[in-house]
Amino acid sequence: MPETLTSFQIQLLLYYLEAEPKKRTVTDSARNLGTSKWTVTRALDALEKQDIVERQENRKTVLTVSGKRLAEKCRSKMKILEQYMQYQDIPPAQIKENALRALAAGFSDEFMARLAEQEGRMRLKEIFAGRQSFNGGEICNYLKDGNYYFPFIIYREQLKNHNNISMANRGFENPCELIVKEHEGLIYLAVRTVAAESASSGKTMEGRVNKLQYLYEGEFRDAGIDGRYAYFPVTALNFISMGKGRDTLLHGSMCLRMQCSVGDLHMPESTAVFTLFIH
Repeated sequence: MPETLTSFQIQLLLYYLEAEPKKRTVTDSARNLGTSKWTVTRALDALEKQDIVERQENRKTVLTVSGKRLAEKCRSKMKILEQYMQYQDIPPAQIKENALRALAAGFSDEFMARLAEQEGRMRLKEIFAGRQSFNGGEICNYLKDGNYYFPFIIYREQLKNHNNISMANRGFENPCELIVKEHEGLIYLAVRTVAAESASSGKTMEGRVNKLQYLYEGEFRDAGIDGRYAYFPVTALNFISMGKGRDTLLHGSMCLRMQCSVGDLHMPESTAVFTLFIH
């Protein structure tokens, strides 16, 4: 987005994107946007110099090819900002103006992608608030195609030495990645090397999870392997909703069975509970 674009110029672009051709005049623009014709004319002068709009002989203005592309990009970002502000309890009367100012600040595409992800989390919490049983597949019905990142913890099935965190929790990078495509999702876990003392020999051993299974519909199934990543369908996760409002937490869990590269003698096959959090 051009650095010189002001909040009013953005507003004008969005108007031209939606308005009927006959309404794309200075007079109609001023009337619909609640400002003076001089303000509109001055904004159009600046936009024309940047090849964003083109004035025609009939006193109408059209978006150029690059101008239409820019306006559509602004509309997409505007929607993300407005929805995000809505979930932040900003008064409705202030949302549009604040979103225009934020858009004029020139946030990077990377920042907007993160904001869209956060907005998606807030929307999920609102949709599933109070639900006590649903699976990860239902969540994907409300997520756009893309990559999402969520923290997780892997718990022991039984308490050991006053600790319920499984050693497998150190065997994967945090957060995990949820990749959604056409309302279907896969959870990706990046495997990493873990050092621990062998229960049988007392020696420090290093190993990596080299086999992963997940419990789904009453049976353990092999997770997929893609290089250093293990993956499984998010539908295997069973969720509940906890808390209220913005403090709502969506808690999804399932059982995993793992084997380590150093073998069962030193690091026996183990079963643990994978728990993902959407907060």
